[in-house]
Amino acid sequence: MAAITSLGVGSGLDLGTLVSGLIEAERAPAENRLNQKQQNLTAELSAFGLLRSSLAQFQTSLGGLKTSTAFNAKAISASDTSVFSTSVESFADVGNYSVEVLAMARAQSLATSEATAFATVDDVIGSGTLTIQFGTTTTSPSYSFTPDLARPPQAIDISAANGNDTVSGLRDYINDNDFGFQASIVDDGTNGYRLVFTSEDTGAVNSMELTVTADGDGNDNDNAGLSQLAFNASAQGSLLQNVSAQDASLTINGLGITRDTNSISGAINGVTLDLLKADVGNIVNLGVNEDRAEITGTITGFVDAYNELTDNIKALTSYDAESGAGSVLIGDFTVRSISSQIRSVLFGSISGLQGNIKSLVDIGITTNSNGTLDVDSAKLSDALDNYPSEVEALFGIQGRTTDPGVSYVSSTSDTEPGDYAINVSQVLTQGVLTGSGPVAATPIVISNANDNRRFGITVDGFSTGNFNFSNGTYNSEADLATMMQDRINTRLSGNATVTVTYDATADRFLITSDSSGPSSTVEITQVDTNTFADLGLSVSTGVDGTDTGREVTIDGVITTPNGQIFTSESGPSNGLSVELLTNAPGNRGTVTVSNGLAGALDGILDNFLQSDGTIASREQGLNEGLEDIEDDRFRLEDRILALEARLVRQFSALDTLIAQFNQTSSFLTQQLANLPKPNTINSND
Repeated sequence: MAAITSLGVGSGLDLGTLVSGLIEAERAPAENRLNQKQQNLTAELSAFGLLRSSLAQFQTSLGGLKTSTAFNAKAISASDTSVFSTSVESFADVGNYSVEVLAMARAQSLATSEATAFATVDDVIGSGTLTIQFGTTTTSPSYSFTPDLARPPQAIDISAANGNDTVSGLRDYINDNDFGFQASIVDDGTNGYRLVFTSEDTGAVNSMELTVTADGDGNDNDNAGLSQLAFNASAQGSLLQNVSAQDASLTINGLGITRDTNSISGAINGVTLDLLKADVGNIVNLGVNEDRAEITGTITGFVDAYNELTDNIKALTSYDAESGAGSVLIGDFTVRSISSQIRSVLFGSISGLQGNIKSLVDIGITTNSNGTLDVDSAKLSDALDNYPSEVEALFGIQGRTTDPGVSYVSSTSDTEPGDYAINVSQVLTQGVLTGSGPVAATPIVISNANDNRRFGITVDGFSTGNFNFSNGTYNSEADLATMMQDRINTRLSGNATVTVTYDATADRFLITSDSSGPSSTVEITQVDTNTFADLGLSVSTGVDGTDTGREVTIDGVITTPNGQIFTSESGPSNGLSVELLTNAPGNRGTVTVSNGLAGALDGILDNFLQSDGTIASREQGLNEGLEDIEDDRFRLEDRILALEARLVRQFSALDTLIAQFNQTSSFLTQQLANLPKPNTINSND
């Protein structure tokens, strides 16, 4: 409010101070009430912030209790940690094992020979095509190579145009692309620079065979030009194998184990061994045991978090009898409701519990007179040692199955409580025969003049006998596949059927039985010369179909198997694991997942803490109250300004009136002063 400076000029009175005092007397009580109300609301808002933080910390302490991970934690120890390091999962089998590491997995390494060492890294190697195939190499007593058909060969075009026809250029080109091996240049100190090729993967099946074609000098195996990089049955003097590919080899309790990597998983359920060195004759004792320290710490952490929450609530709602002052949230209904609901769950009964552990008291957790919890460490340890599954059921998510051949194993925090159907189905593969190939270029003409392609096949034990393919000109492999499929199925007369397809990458025809399982078979029994030459089909037996195991779904979700344990990885059942005790296919009932103490507490805490929860609702109300106070301040200011304007008008009128009175007074005083004085008329003086 602007200072009042013009009032009182006419009257000579300090009317400005008087008006200011009247305005302040009007403003002060209302403003003090608003300030006090704002202070109270701000204090409540801060108190609910502290309550929210305490509840969130308490909820965090429940994380390890809701799932089986902490309850099933395992500890692993080894008598010699220099041979291998270890890691263990919660589902690992408890036991003692004797481990001997016989050999480490190695990656094959090939180097150019001393005789062809390069003078500089910029020397030109040559041009042509370098083809690499991965597989298994044997060099003793003679060279042999078995390709890994799952990894097709890769061709590297080497030329000046590609910038990879020099020693360093080829090294960089290989390393910049994904060919499955790495290149390096080594100066041997005597002969010069040598190229070294090393497989990116360890294991016998990951060795390399290198073949050179279109070498510039016309000889692909003479150890000159690009032939220096050949390593195959015809080129054993070019690249030299300085490190052979090798599988890791070890024994576990006397049982031989091999892997193509030095990280050994699956040999012991839930245990991974990372091999550090081979040490033949050194038997390392490995022990897998229950780890109670983790779950003990998790339970005591839960008790500490609850006690901290209790202390904070008590501080927010306490009353000091001596001072007569109460804390900011004393008597608050929301706080009382939150505290009551937590205690109700904490000390109430958990449905479905059976056996010796049914409440916190049974594991040594009791209530003190001040409302906090106390832990009897000895009783808790005894409960974890003797009734671990019952302690887990008290806190965590419980699982019950209706089929005795299915057992609940575990769940995670992502698993939602509910009933989930379990279904087991057989996983079958089909019998398939792959042609020996290659297939002649189309168009292919079949006619009586070329013996009409005499052919015979047996599918699922049913024989077509010998028959002719249909005459005609076939402009594509797809047309040929359709014709062969129709002719074979006609001859089988419905006893069995096949599907014929063409694999363009391998340039082969595939004949697949339409049935599945071990009885699904394909065998070619008769082929004439022209059929072999043009269609790449020969007398041969295909790969029989198999029954590879079981596919398990939980709530319709295909699970991930680990032995006989199957885990859902999506949907409401995400993280739920069950074990098949019997492999019977079909509907295997349901698994019911329900909350234990931690899950129930987590649920009500969510209701308190969510964006639309109990505390958020109170915080919203308090913030709205603070906004109302700001509105009240604006309204107060408007009222004070109106009052000021009115008082100024009134006192201005008063000032004017008094000024007039003063003028009249002055005039009268002057006139009276000019009147004749008494006894002066006719005076002789």
